[in-house]
Amino acid sequence: MPSLNQNGKMLEIKDLPGQGMSFQEMESSYEQVKVLFKNDINLLSVDLSKIVSSNFSVITFIIGCGELCSRNDVKIEFKGISDEVLAANLAKLGFDKEGRYHPKEFRREKPQSVFLSSGDACYKIYGDARKCLGFIGEICKSFYLFTHPRKLDLREVVYYMDKSGADAIPIVMLICFLIGVILGFQGITQMERFGLQIYIADLVGLALVRELGPLMVAMICIGRAGSAYAAELGTMNVAEEIDAMDTMGLKPARFLVIPKLIALAVVMPMLVLIGDFSGIMGGLIISIGMTDMTVIEYVNRTIESMIPANIAESLVKGLVFACIIACVGCFRGFESDKDAKGVGKAATSSVVTGIFLVVVADFFVTFIFPQIVLIFGIKY
Repeated sequence: MPSLNQNGKMLEIKDLPGQGMSFQEMESSYEQVKVLFKNDINLLSVDLSKIVSSNFSVITFIIGCGELCSRNDVKIEFKGISDEVLAANLAKLGFDKEGRYHPKEFRREKPQSVFLSSGDACYKIYGDARKCLGFIGEICKSFYLFTHPRKLDLREVVYYMDKSGADAIPIVMLICFLIGVILGFQGITQMERFGLQIYIADLVGLALVRELGPLMVAMICIGRAGSAYAAELGTMNVAEEIDAMDTMGLKPARFLVIPKLIALAVVMPMLVLIGDFSGIMGGLIISIGMTDMTVIEYVNRTIESMIPANIAESLVKGLVFACIIACVGCFRGFESDKDAKGVGKAATSSVVTGIFLVVVADFFVTFIFPQIVLIFGIKY
């Protein structure tokens, strides 16, 4: 049990046990200090000569005393601190050099102002943009691997092509097939009022090839590849493997980012083609079942409604989306906190950021691509 001694307006706490305090001892000592605070006290002196940073029970008792000092406007001073870690921890807990204790607020009692929230969001976006530009710069410096292909680990590229591409084919085919079925059903329901069921092939083919096919494949790859990249690099960040690579003079972007980027950029346009074909097949099946169209008529109508530029746009979108997904996933992994919650937040953030940037990129490609095609004299 610690000894309490009141000397005038100063209260001294000595003989704190170096081995820690039980709950009953803490409660009893705290109640004694609380009673003495009813006297005219303006300074609390605590002797920490026997205390180390791992003595959490005593630190908990000190925090309770600090809260009493804060409520009663009493200064608190520490004597005999020999552990530097303990001094640093006390400063982090809110004990300043002037002898004041500032309780940490782990929960906000009142909702934060919308202006403060907006400012914090803008500041975070600005910080992420600066870090992202630096990350893109590191990737650009690693592009010399294309002129020195022997320095590129092709086994890593093939591995990620298999995980991000081949393993995603079943889910891509299923999702895009169902999208084609749904789109065909909705189109037929509306077009049969005007006797225009023949145009269902145009609707399904163009909508899937130009927009829905690349977007649905991108969403699937964000959930599979983007989050996996973020979790993988985040786990490496927790284990300090990335810091070890920096210490050894290795470039993390070269070994960890470029293989993933190349792999996803190669396989995603292929997945887009598979998704487009599966969606058209879904529209074909629902059209045959609900209209008088034959397979030959549907296929011919689909071929007539599309031009090679439509397929080229689908492939370009797939390539652009692949670069965005790989870069965002790796960036969030590199920036994750070094704990389990940080890895989870990095995976979640990679999905949210990836979806947002993919939709923005789709907007720009949709408007810019026809203008580029028009330069070559192709009417889009």
